[in-house]
Amino acid sequence: MPNVNLPTGANLYYETHGQGEPLVLVPSTAFSAEVWKPSQMPLASSTQLIIHDPRGCGRTTETQKVYTINQMANDIVALLDHLQIPSAHLCGHSMGGRIAVEMALNFPGRVKSLIMAASGSGQAARPGPDCIPGLPHWLVIRLVEKGFEKALREEFCDTSAFFTEDFRKKYPEKVEAFFQLAWATHAKLPEYIHLIIARHNWEATHRLGDVKCPTLVLIGDNDSARSNHLAQAEALKNRIPGAELQLLKGQSHGFFWQAQEETNQVILDWVKRHSTL
Repeated sequence: MPNVNLPTGANLYYETHGQGEPLVLVPSTAFSAEVWKPSQMPLASSTQLIIHDPRGCGRTTETQKVYTINQMANDIVALLDHLQIPSAHLCGHSMGGRIAVEMALNFPGRVKSLIMAASGSGQAARPGPDCIPGLPHWLVIRLVEKGFEKALREEFCDTSAFFTEDFRKKYPEKVEAFFQLAWATHAKLPEYIHLIIARHNWEATHRLGDVKCPTLVLIGDNDSARSNHLAQAEALKNRIPGAELQLLKGQSHGFFWQAQEETNQVILDWVKRHSTL
């Protein structure tokens, strides 16, 4: 699959699979397109599935070294221009949801519908010291104490941030396989810090009332990650006009990989409801 030089300054790696309603999957912080394989590839049987490596991740390179959520949203718009797709459905996971809603706010005509998957609108909806913009204190401490790879491995494999305790005990090989898949093309430490800065300096809670496209807020009812995604999901539901909230029972932050079939079916049902083909 190709890289394309975009007018936004990114040499962006992307893939397209299948035909039908265009659906862009926007991955979480520092993840490449590879995390969707093979779990979300069945979506290509009913949609034109578009996946990409955001700037700083995997096979994408960029000329600017200061990243913003706005830049990454503009990259998707430029990619759709390159593919001659006037509008698409966007499904963003975690930080990917922030990128997706930024695009929906700035380019409302380009987003057919929006799925905010385990995501949020910025720091304002977070509790305590986590509502302060900038690098989170807890993250800096964790990286310094444990080192980059060990800190990520612990988060993915040894805590309930991405996978529930029962799932990790029952399927340790699946959890390990996910970590190996994500780590192989994960953003390196310098780019990771840029991405974290972008994530924690972005705020759109005050703009959510301007989201005009149909919006689904999708969240696991056991999502106990540091970012308090359940509280952020409530803010999205309450502030985005007409937004629907759907809880995935028994799921944490990584429901795309822990409950693949259920998650894919929710996405397909949503896209079909809002199809314009």
